[in-house]
Amino acid sequence: MHNWRERILSAILLVIVTLGSLAAIPSVLLAWREGLVAVAWIDAFALTWVIVIWRHRTLPYRFRAWNLLVLVYLLGMWFLMNIGPASQIYLMAFPVMAALLLGLRPALLALVLNGISLLGLGYAVNADLPLPGFESQPLLKWIVITINFMFINSVITISCAVLLNQLENSLERQRAIAKSLEQGQSHLQKANEDLRLTGTALTRLNDMVVITEASPLDAPGPRIVFVNDAFERCTGYAREEVIGKTPRVLQGPRTSRAELDRIKAALGKREPVHAELLNYAKDGQEYWLDLNIVPVTNEQGELTHWVSVERDITERKKAEEDIHRLAYFDTLTGLPNRRMLLDRLEHVLASARRSPVIGALLYLDLDRFKNINDARGHAAGDALLVSVGQRLGALVREEDTVARLGGDEFVILTTHLTADHDAGGRSAMAVASKVREALEQPFMINGDPYSTSASIGVTLLPKQGQSADELLREADTAMYRAKAAGRNRIAFFEAAMQSEVEERVALEHDLALAITQNQLALHLQPQVDRSGQVVGAELLLRWTHPVRGQVPPSSFIPVAEDSPLMLRLGHWVMDQAFRTQVDLQAAGHALPLSINVSPRQFRQSGFVRHVSDLLASTGANPAHLVFEVTEGLLIENLDRTIARMNALAALGIRFSIDDFGTGYSSLAYLKRLPLYEIKIDKSFIDDTPADPNDTAIVKMILSMARHMGLKVVAEGVETREQADFLMAHGCDALQGYLFAKPAPVGEWLARQSSRPLQPFPMT
Repeated sequence: MHNWRERILSAILLVIVTLGSLAAIPSVLLAWREGLVAVAWIDAFALTWVIVIWRHRTLPYRFRAWNLLVLVYLLGMWFLMNIGPASQIYLMAFPVMAALLLGLRPALLALVLNGISLLGLGYAVNADLPLPGFESQPLLKWIVITINFMFINSVITISCAVLLNQLENSLERQRAIAKSLEQGQSHLQKANEDLRLTGTALTRLNDMVVITEASPLDAPGPRIVFVNDAFERCTGYAREEVIGKTPRVLQGPRTSRAELDRIKAALGKREPVHAELLNYAKDGQEYWLDLNIVPVTNEQGELTHWVSVERDITERKKAEEDIHRLAYFDTLTGLPNRRMLLDRLEHVLASARRSPVIGALLYLDLDRFKNINDARGHAAGDALLVSVGQRLGALVREEDTVARLGGDEFVILTTHLTADHDAGGRSAMAVASKVREALEQPFMINGDPYSTSASIGVTLLPKQGQSADELLREADTAMYRAKAAGRNRIAFFEAAMQSEVEERVALEHDLALAITQNQLALHLQPQVDRSGQVVGAELLLRWTHPVRGQVPPSSFIPVAEDSPLMLRLGHWVMDQAFRTQVDLQAAGHALPLSINVSPRQFRQSGFVRHVSDLLASTGANPAHLVFEVTEGLLIENLDRTIARMNALAALGIRFSIDDFGTGYSSLAYLKRLPLYEIKIDKSFIDDTPADPNDTAIVKMILSMARHMGLKVVAEGVETREQADFLMAHGCDALQGYLFAKPAPVGEWLARQSSRPLQPFPMT
């Protein structure tokens, strides 16, 4: 309902009741005194009717309004019949109040009713109403009166109705606007609440959020309009420092330009993009981001902003890098490892099949690195390996690869040398020579100079059907050929090299059988003093193969040393040597017997106990047993070695250092060892006394041994000149082909029984 009309009705009724009540008493009294009893009753009735309508507010509005209008109309009709035209004031109010209380249509209905009532009732009741000019025409007179009344009444009524209708429409519009504003305010309040929640969520989000303008994509780029707290924590930039700037402020020298171009291309197409990017914090610290950039459009579909949600994946990237580094790189030197090398070899070979270009693989093994490592400690050895890796890396081109396979083995993969095979070989030789010369230069480690060299094997690539493993094996084979040739050499792979490798494997297999099939024997080579008397002997291992015949020790001993066979072979030799000593002593030849003991055999944890048990089981005299060891044994775990040598010396065993002068032993070490003798290596005897350098070395060894109270044995004596020189300078015993070749123990005993060995005459 129209509440404003109800308020108007209530106001009208209140005014009528108030004014009517004030005017009712004098009006009724006056009317009663003048004899107008009907007027008095009508006034009282009308006031009562109005009071009833006013009091009963619960009645429907239209019912109350029509009651008031009917009352006004009836009063007008009554006054028209009883008083005359003065009643027109009531009739005038009837349509105006209808327009005011009910609207235009009821007002028009009231006008029509007014016109009919005024014309009909006025003519019928007041036909004689005086009107100049119309005395003889009463009907026409009332028609004129009615028309004039209706004109004025219509103007007032319609004006009032139209005005009220406009007012009502205006109120409806105002109400609609107010309602719309109320709804808009509610929506705005909800939107503000949603925006506050969204802003709070974005601000507190652990992931970084960066919002930029939509353009420009070209330099300097879209400006930042929002960043959250996570962005500030991660980058170190305050919000005020980056608002209005572009994301370029976060980029640095290692930020991927290719990835930035890919992102820009996607943004240019207004497409979402996912990327991983390296950025820089305010303090210059690098950090990795996993970011998703999405476009934001308005209701018209126009691009307005870019929203980037970013997650710090620095730890994940570091873990991935660590895993990759552990999988593909050597932890000590940082060089590629075997796995990475094989991977690159596969790629190089695949590329070479499409466009054959000669490359080379160089396999390097540092010569005698173990001795340096053992003498100076593992820390120094590791530092030397790092320095070698750095020097090799500085020698090669950027597209080449330097890898460390482990230990002291390095590999260089060099590609695109030339298209010609012969020219490729020459280029590879030039690279290998440069590497060898570079490694010959001293290394400074902790202020101390270290010298080393390398044996280098070279193989060319590609070859038909060649795989990465085969290529590596070829270079390895060539490297062993270089090492066998005397170390610090360069050797190229040849087809015959593979045959040598296969022969080595077959020889190892046959040697294993030889131990169990009695193909091995100990030969005895005597040692004589200056008078030519036999003062000792060395037991030497010999192998007679049923097919191969006599296999020289230089062929099978290195094979045994590089395999687990050395332990079995060493135990067999020691058992046979102890029994030989017993046999010689029983035959009247109580000679000191020298037995070669390998470092691997000596370092066995139960070696001392094994020797003790063997002495007990064979009955050998330990005073006549001399263990020959190499200088390499004296370097690794020196304290443990000395303790073990002292334990064996306590059993009566004596020690001799074999091949003295060829290793890296320190004189300070020698005085701590329970030594009995030293043996001058054959390499120094060969050119003595003709070569002044070797002669000087031999003299120095003899002088040193004399001052240390050690017996000296020179091995490999083959000429009278050598023997005379050695004896003249105080050598205690000589051993070599000049006196006797190694012979089977039984044969030597038989010869002594039939014809005792005559002293070798010395000059």
